[in-house]
Parts: sequence; structure tokens; C-alpha cells
Amino acid sequence: MDLNSVAVFLLAIFLWPSVISEMLTSVDPPTELQVTDPGHLGPLHIRWKAPLSLTSKNVCVVRYMLYYCNVDSTNCKRVITKQLEYTDGFNLNKGIKVTIQTWVKEQCMNGTELHSNEVEIVYWPPMEGHADSKIRDLQCIVYNLEYMDCIWQNGTNVPRDINYALYYWHEELEQAVECNNYIKNQGHSIGCHFQSDEIIEFTDFNICINGSSEMGQVRPAYYTLQLQDLVEAAAPDKVNLTFTRTDTIYVQWEPPAGKMKPHCLEYEVQIRGKVSDWESKIIPKGATSTFLNVTAKSMYCVRVRATVNMFCADDSFWSDWSSVQCLPGQSEGGKDVIIKLNFLTELIVLIALASVALVLCMSTVYCWIRWKRSIAKKFNMLLNDDTKNMEKSSSINC
Repeated sequence: MDLNSVAVFLLAIFLWPSVISEMLTSVDPPTELQVTDPGHLGPLHIRWKAPLSLTSKNVCVVRYMLYYCNVDSTNCKRVITKQLEYTDGFNLNKGIKVTIQTWVKEQCMNGTELHSNEVEIVYWPPMEGHADSKIRDLQCIVYNLEYMDCIWQNGTNVPRDINYALYYWHEELEQAVECNNYIKNQGHSIGCHFQSDEIIEFTDFNICINGSSEMGQVRPAYYTLQLQDLVEAAAPDKVNLTFTRTDTIYVQWEPPAGKMKPHCLEYEVQIRGKVSDWESKIIPKGATSTFLNVTAKSMYCVRVRATVNMFCADDSFWSDWSSVQCLPGQSEGGKDVIIKLNFLTELIVLIALASVALVLCMSTVYCWIRWKRSIAKKFNMLLNDDTKNMEKSSSINC
């Protein structure tokens, strides 16, 4: 190959993007957009195909702009991807709107970017059953990471024979699974009890509750939960109080037993005096002791509760209160104990005062008797002296 042929070849390679750029003045949208449900009670697969006009242009950089949200929402998610599919979780209680368009830039557009028209599809999950048959007020609580109970209320105006069923799915399951241990009331399912090995944190835990009755199908209700945000810790254990000075109490306790990680907990400590209300102090970052300032060394009672802190969950429930501990080491179940202790103290004081008064009275009577006896003795002595003097005087006169 001579030098002229090489020069022509190199020039053709250099000018090829410009030729493509001149030819590509518009771009087609993706084709065969579809939404499919794999049966995981929330995640949906979105798939499409590249425009036919771009399949032969390997030098083009092709991307896809994807928007999706529920049909009545304006807060759509926006995703840019080079792939031909995308998967995400959705609220299946409503229809889902998906919009996509093609974006082309760089070699095919000489550094600029070209957008196609939008293609839109609306996907409607199964909506069989009357809307009033759907369950209400689902509440799930994970107790100390040991088990979870999910309780719901029946739909409004539902027949007595209605029978609800709960299904759940998370990323460690191949397919949705039905509840294995229903919580029942008068023979009807009102909740589901999950064992610890069925609980998984830090991932979507998807639930669908549907059912049937003689009137037909029940409208399904879908929920996506983050179980680490639904934890209720057990109450702290072994709360101990110590007076370190006349105006300071040292409080120490042990974290709840079980699977809870101590560094994930924070605490609220409350203290109450004989005549005061409960006063609170938040103890963060897993500490299990604190100092409380008091005004005098007298009767004080303390209780402690726990919750999951912000470093391990976005939300949580407070535990029950620990047993109430009082100085000097007396436990109380409530206000009655303090009243009994106050009454006992007052009774002891009254007995002591009565004893002192009795001693004073007896001493006074004793002193009075001795004084009377002393006066009588002196009076008798005076009478005797007068008698002797009279006898002496009579003898002289004779």
C-alpha cells in the first residue's frame, strides 16, 4: 500500500464520526417496554429493547433515561442506565407509571446529546375484591430481635366468614411464603407470629395480606418494611443505685439480655423524689451508667428503659420500664410503696415523740412527789422543835 492509500484510509477514519454525526439528526425511543411481576410482593422488572436505528451504530454511546412512580404521585424516581432492564421495589397498592427515552451523545453527536421522544406504560397490579375488604392498621413489632408479631384490623363491613392470609418475601427467599403461625381471635386470623429465623434486617421485608369469603376475593394489601426500624428492646435489668455524695446518685444497669447489640442501644433514666414528678435524662451511645444530681439525701426512686439508637436504625420503639428501684435499696411497684414508707417513717417519729413525752411526764411526777415529801419532812421537823421548846418553857415556870 502506497502513501496516498494510507493517507486516504486515515482521513476516512478521522472523518467517520463526522459523517455519522451528519447522518444522525434524530433518535428513536426504546421499543417493547414492559413491566413484569416476579411474585415478590413489591419488586418489579422493567425491560425494553434498543431502537432499531441504533443497533448497527456501535460507535454511539447510548443511554436510557427512566422515570417511574405511582400514578397519583409527582415524586418520580429518575435513573440513567446503559442496560436494557431495571428492577426496583414498588407500592403495589396503586398503579405504576413508567416512562423511558433514549439518550445518544459523543461520537454520534459530535459531543452533544440527542434525546428521543418518551415512551410510557402504566402497570396495574391485581386489584380484585372490594376496597373495603382490605385489612387496616397493620402493626409489626420485633421484640428484642427474638420474634416479630404483626397484627391487623379487619376491613370495614366485611362478612363474618372472611379469612385473611399473609404472605411475605425478602431477598433470601426464592418465592413468597405464607405465614406459618397465625394469631387468631375467635377462630379468625388477625395476625402472624414470626420466629427469629424468619426475621431479616436491613433489606426490604415485603408483605401481602389477601384472603377470601363467601362474597368473593379480598382486596390485597401490600407493605414494605425495614425490620430494624420496628425493634422494641426488652427492659434493662439489674438497676442499682448508690449515694456517692449527699447530692449525687450513681445509677448502673445491665443491657437487655438476648440478641440486641449493646452499642445499638440508648437509654432514658427517670428519677423521682418523695413529692416530685418523674424527671428524665437521655443516656446515648450504649452507656450503662450515669450520675444524677439530687437536692438532699432522702428517698429517691429510679427507673430505666431502652431503645435502638440512630446509628443502628432510623426508628424504633421504647422498651417497657425496668422495675423501680429506691434508695436505700427499697424496691417499689409504684406510688403505694412510697406512701407506705412515708407512713412508717411518720409512725416511728410519733412513737419516739410519745416515748419522750411519757418519760418527761414520769420525771415530772417523780420530782413533784419528792418535792412534796421534802416539804412534809421539813414541816414535821418544825413541829417537833416547837413542841420541845414549849415543854422546856413549862419546866422553868414550875
